Amino acid sequence: MNRTLFFPICALSVALALSLLACQSKPESAATQAPAVAPVATPSVPANPPSTPVGPDSAALVQQFVPAGYRLLDMETGDLNRDAYPDKLLVLDSVQTDTTGVLGSAALRPLLVLTSNAQGQYTLAARNDNAAMCSGCGGMMGDPYQGLTIKNGYFSVEHYGGSAWRWTHIVTFKYNPTDHHWYLHREGGDSFHAADPDKVETHVKTIRDFGRVRFEQYTGDEAAEK
Repeated sequence: MNRTLFFPICALSVALALSLLACQSKPESAATQAPAVAPVATPSVPANPPSTPVGPDSAALVQQFVPAGYRLLDMETGDLNRDAYPDKLLVLDSVQTDTTGVLGSAALRPLLVLTSNAQGQYTLAARNDNAAMCSGCGGMMGDPYQGLTIKNGYFSVEHYGGSAWRWTHIVTFKYNPTDHHWYLHREGGDSFHAADPDKVETHVKTIRDFGRVRFEQYTGDEAAEK
């Protein structure tokens, strides 16, 4: 063997071995290490969250329309004049106790029509004292007043009363966009005996029966007059 070739080959082998050992013992670089995970911040929750503010449609705004000697018995919100603003119906009750009637009071219950504008301000548009029955008008069944309904310019006052003979009474008014008033649209209800509730008689009259009656002029006798 040629000794001049042996020494370069041995030197090359030693160099390769040292390079392999250096690569195996070399630590991972900062670029290959797993990045540290930052802790997730937990949002703080106030101990006493603020309460919901009272909106412009609250009942407090209508108290100015309740006269002395009356209290607010019922209230309903809806569009009464088809202008897309929330109007209100108020039923008032006398705060005076009528001791002459065992089954209730004969005191009138005013029904107020309040219309609103874009700012949420209310205006008294109409009043009637006969559309909502008195607390003593329901007979043995007690107070006949059941509630109010508003829908698309119509509104109704609903009652239920009687004793052995039971009856319902619903009076409905409709808005007229031409003169901006409400008129009697429909009045009547059902009657039946408590012993035979499935045998119901319906009595309803419309504008063809009682004519043109404005809400303010309604007396409660229109269905029986004609």
